Amino acid sequence: MKRFFANWAGGFVDGTKAMRALPWLVAGMIAIELVQHVIEVRTGFFSTDPAVRKAASMAPERMALGWPKMFATWGLAFFAVRFLVLGDAGAALRVPALAWRRYAGVVLFQLVPALAIIYAEPILAALGAAPGAQPVMGVRLVFGLGQQLLEPLLLLWFVNAAIGTTGVGPLESARATGWWYFAVLPMVFVTRLPFSAVHQGLNRYARGQSAGVTWGMLALDAVLVSIMVVMIAAVQLRAARFVAERRGVRMLAEQPRPVIANAPPLRSR
Repeated sequence: MKRFFANWAGGFVDGTKAMRALPWLVAGMIAIELVQHVIEVRTGFFSTDPAVRKAASMAPERMALGWPKMFATWGLAFFAVRFLVLGDAGAALRVPALAWRRYAGVVLFQLVPALAIIYAEPILAALGAAPGAQPVMGVRLVFGLGQQLLEPLLLLWFVNAAIGTTGVGPLESARATGWWYFAVLPMVFVTRLPFSAVHQGLNRYARGQSAGVTWGMLALDAVLVSIMVVMIAAVQLRAARFVAERRGVRMLAEQPRPVIANAPPLRSR
């Protein structure tokens, strides 16, 4: 239990270091989130009328920015992990082609559930399912929760993909994690759930408020989302290292590629 909390708290320390080392990436994420909030305010996303909110949630301009925002989220996590493993911001930003290719698989793993969650209603309609809130919520719950439950099995893959090693794919990561999954799962959930709860609460509280209150909540939310992305990535890295240590295996399948060969050696934390 002591090691659990040491790794969990250490992840927040690591995340803070990553944010300080990569300030422009964090600022870019905040800016994208704020731009999306501007669009949401204009389209009525924070209206007290549920029908208006539903229409605004699928507004073309919101959806057009939503996808770049999601890729920015995954990108920020990608660079945070690279920095924390390599120990140098410059090395983190010099990404070998193999890392881009391998991390595309991680992004695809994140993208499929996101598509199912966002487009649950039209997907069900295309399949001929009966319309209604319950089926839509069911699809979103299955894909959203399913992704969160699978992630702890795949953390070694996430890290190796971000660094650009040639080993440790999703199946090997799951096998290596084994029963340690049940130690890693709560570590990730304890990190993610409070952030998600505050994020949702800020968006709910912003509904129907004065412009000053609404924008105060949304500005705070934009900062919170960026912090959340980095902290979750940092804790996932800690969890991956924890699994590797417990299983007696290397976290990285090999040394980093030549483009980052001068980075400091990996340290246990």
